[in-house]
Order: sequence, then structure tokens, then C-alpha cells
Amino acid sequence: MKLVTRYGLSGIGGLALLSSGHWLRARRLIIGQPGEYLLGVLPNFAAAIAIVFVILSIWTDQNLPMNFRAARIRFLLSATISGIGLVVWEFMQRIGHKLVFDIHDILATAIGLCAAALLFQAITPKIIHDAGQTG
Repeated sequence: MKLVTRYGLSGIGGLALLSSGHWLRARRLIIGQPGEYLLGVLPNFAAAIAIVFVILSIWTDQNLPMNFRAARIRFLLSATISGIGLVVWEFMQRIGHKLVFDIHDILATAIGLCAAALLFQAITPKIIHDAGQTG
């Protein structure tokens, strides 16, 4: 499977998790304190993963020379963009009247980025063949 496909499917998985979380939150299920907390931070966790892999898949699709080191650098840049964007958005919520700033969302973003790093390590081959990036 091509690298761009792996990254793209991971991004889609993150978006599916994000959508599922919003769907569950909209149902207003009575799931207890821990469940409500997890549903509250799930959007940041899922968005951190989704943004990283959407950016990474677009970048990988550009057919630039790729080896594991280059892939890791591109992952780190994608994760930085995702992390900064989500944290800035969280702080911007302090300005809005209907939005709620939550430090736990920032923590969930950090955990999501760690999960993205583990997923990156799992799906990126250590030796990448530049021609077609099949790994």
C-alpha cells in the first residue's frame, strides 16, 4: 500500500472518530462522569490526529523524494501545525462569549499528537522506496 494511502486513511480515521464523537455528543446520552469527560475532550484528540495525517498525506502525494528521515521531518512539521492550530483555537475561545476554554482540551490535543506519533511509527516503513513510495 502506498504511503500516501496509509496517511490518507489515517486522516480519514481521525475524521471518522471526530464525527462519531460529535454524533454521540448530540445524542445527549447519560453515560456518567468519565464518559462525559471523554466525549468532551474527544474532538481535540481526534482533530489532532486527523489534521496531522491530512497534511502529511497531501505532502506525501506531491511525489517529493522520500525516505524515513524525510517522512519523519514532514510528520513533525505536520504535527507542529496541528498542535499550534488547535492550541491557538482553544485560546481564541476565551474571546468568544459562547465558546468555552478548557485546559483539558489542550491536554487532549497533546495526547492526540502522541497517538499520531505512535501511528506514524507503526505505518511508516523504515525503508521507503522513492519510486511509488510503496514501502
